[in-house]
Amino acid sequence: MIDQEDDLDKEDVSEEQNRKNRKKMLFIIIPVLIVIGLSVGFYYVFNRSYTSAPNNYSVLTNIVEQDGTKSEKTTVFYDLPEITSVLNSKDSVKKTVKIKLNIELSGIEDTKTIEILSPKIKDAIIAHTIELTPEEISGSSGLYWLKQELLYRINLIVAPLKVNNLNFTTFEIQ
Repeated sequence: MIDQEDDLDKEDVSEEQNRKNRKKMLFIIIPVLIVIGLSVGFYYVFNRSYTSAPNNYSVLTNIVEQDGTKSEKTTVFYDLPEITSVLNSKDSVKKTVKIKLNIELSGIEDTKTIEILSPKIKDAIIAHTIELTPEEISGSSGLYWLKQELLYRINLIVAPLKVNNLNFTTFEIQ
């Protein structure tokens, strides 16, 4: 009988040691997890790329007086991302065009639609410019023609929304 009691005491001792080991592990693991969590949190809070979305538009509000009544007219200038396209060429030298556009909208709520349709707009611009030669779009008349053609195509994509105007912010043939 004495042997059995000794075995029971050994189990109590090992159980106590397990509890102490668990407490020691908790005192080590919890602070480590807190430090990791705080580090990740500070990274996301203070890293600029995660704190705010890029502002792709500017808003201009004008007060227009018409027939003695004043009203506000809002114009939103939305910046599309830069588009690079290879131009059609008769010789073996490949030329590319870099285009950065700014489109004019009537309201801020229209920017959400433009953001959603941005891949389609980019595709339409690339599909159109890939068939052009550098001679077709060189000079002011070629640039004006391209502007009108792109405005027409973008309005077809975003209909019933209306893009009022299209502005080139960058246009380079390389």
